[in-house]
Amino acid sequence: MFSRLHSFRKLTTVVVVVALLCLDCLSPLLTATPARADFSVGEERQVGEELLAIVRKEFKVIDDPDVVQYINRVGGEILRVAGPQFFNYHFFVIDNKEFNAFAAPSGLIFIHSGLIKTMDTEGELLSVIGHEVGHAASRHVAEQMAKSTKINATSAAAALASILIGAGPVSEALLTGSLAAGTTMNLKFSREEEEEADRLGYQYLKAMGRNPADMVDMLQKMYRIDRYRQGQVPSYLLSHPEPARRMGYIQDLLLHETKSVHYPPEDEFAFRRIKCRILSISEEPQALLPIYQRQLAKSDNDPDLRAMAYYGISLVQLANADFSGATASLDKVLAHYPHRLILTTDMGAIRYEAGQYDEALRLFQTAHDADPDDDYTKYNLARTLAHQGRQQEAQRFYEQLVEEMPDNADLHYQLGQLEAAMGDTGGGYYHLGAYHWYGGGDAKMARRYLNQAIQQLSEGRAEKKAARDLLALIGRVEKNR
Repeated sequence: MFSRLHSFRKLTTVVVVVALLCLDCLSPLLTATPARADFSVGEERQVGEELLAIVRKEFKVIDDPDVVQYINRVGGEILRVAGPQFFNYHFFVIDNKEFNAFAAPSGLIFIHSGLIKTMDTEGELLSVIGHEVGHAASRHVAEQMAKSTKINATSAAAALASILIGAGPVSEALLTGSLAAGTTMNLKFSREEEEEADRLGYQYLKAMGRNPADMVDMLQKMYRIDRYRQGQVPSYLLSHPEPARRMGYIQDLLLHETKSVHYPPEDEFAFRRIKCRILSISEEPQALLPIYQRQLAKSDNDPDLRAMAYYGISLVQLANADFSGATASLDKVLAHYPHRLILTTDMGAIRYEAGQYDEALRLFQTAHDADPDDDYTKYNLARTLAHQGRQQEAQRFYEQLVEEMPDNADLHYQLGQLEAAMGDTGGGYYHLGAYHWYGGGDAKMARRYLNQAIQQLSEGRAEKKAARDLLALIGRVEKNR
């Protein structure tokens, strides 16, 4: 990976000389064309649409309803204290080992699984999301685009995607393409912009009643990684530089608090559980087992940490189809957390994978009756009901989930397959078209299914309008590529 990053930097250096673009400077070089006066909210939204299409094509976005629900819940907690925004925010976890996070135009916040892997608390995650929301709320990327020359939505999206993607030929091609279009854009936040985002993130945490010292803990991790890499800088530090200076700035804010504030210990169950689930999706099981075994060996004085080590082990065993082992490990977690209903859903998932569908359905129904709003439970109920032949009941749950997560590829796939099996080929075609677009940016296959949906669906069907709207979006993105 480091050698690929080295070749990427060599290419970037050559392009910088030719195109007068500096990615690693604090200010852009002088150009003959004056900077634009403004980059509108509408243009920013278009950049976001095109960037998201690139991300979907080049990355695996984790669309597990459990993960999606959690990351948007914690992001929503920040937005509730952040005040009115220009955009509706969307938070994504990307299956990628790079240490990276990014606030893209139009309220898109991307967090890589590799960054979450380094975190120990929900406060650290909130500090990263709060900082990124601070950039988005201040429209820092839009300001960089406004200062750039010969820039449009396509070239801006390509330049931003080259940083988000990191090292490799795809990133090099995107960056070269944006430079060929004449774009000059400084993709590194200035010191003032970093301080503004840090200050906003600090205020968000305080308004939420969370300890802003968690920002220092996260910056310390960034600093250690920066020093460890010794020049092979991870993507997050390319656009968010100087963690040591930022850490000192936050520590100064903490020291100058006018009154002492006591922050009670936070409940880390939800974060630790979701971190285990993200790692189970993004890492190989054989690589995770030693991590949880070491955690188990060091957790004698921390029963919560010990229970979550067993939770991680249970997921590894489930991935290896060791259903009895997964059950035994999860039983240990349930013994420590007897009132965490989400663990009932987790046990149902083991039963489902083991082929014990009646018992799985009973557990999912119990969890749903206690918490009807949990999306992870609804998803598991839907797939179990579908397997049991109770198609209309399954369809009802899938439709609720798609309404809440309209760009979730897996949900569209499941609902498309279900509706096709029920004889609703038009509805099935629509959802399969959405699956191909949201799941990998495959415009050709998406158009094929969406056009078939429009031909078969009657006027007045919501799916027909949705198919036309999605075709229009695909057309806008493809036209500008």
